[in-house]
Amino acid sequence: MKIHIIQDENVTEPEVTVVCREISDDIRRLLDAAGHKENRLTGTMDGQVFLLRHEDVIYIDTADKRMFIYTREQVYETPLRLYELEEQLPQADFFRANKSCIVGIRHIRSIKADIDGRLLLTMDSGDKLWVSRQYAADFRKKIGM
Repeated sequence: MKIHIIQDENVTEPEVTVVCREISDDIRRLLDAAGHKENRLTGTMDGQVFLLRHEDVIYIDTADKRMFIYTREQVYETPLRLYELEEQLPQADFFRANKSCIVGIRHIRSIKADIDGRLLLTMDSGDKLWVSRQYAADFRKKIGM
């Protein structure tokens, strides 16, 4: 990837132009970083609100009609719904694994295919998560499997 930076004191607003054959995950990350997307989620724990960086999120899951954000160190609760969180996360780094779970691709340690078409993911944290048959084909395509 070539990067050209031109400093001009007459410029009032930065401008980014991307020239590419196709939009790869690297380019999506670049666009996410260059855009005005906030690179943080909020989660609560013990009555306090914490700002969580996207790259620290291992996965997001629902339990008992409540939404939880899992990082390496802690588990935080959020009032947002899964689809709202999915909209805030960069598509290049996260994917929907099943009806109740979003997974951070960078935190996957291993993948095991199951006979019924599902995939079993082992995360950096040691947690095991299922990718349902409904989402398995998209996941395979996303990671080039």
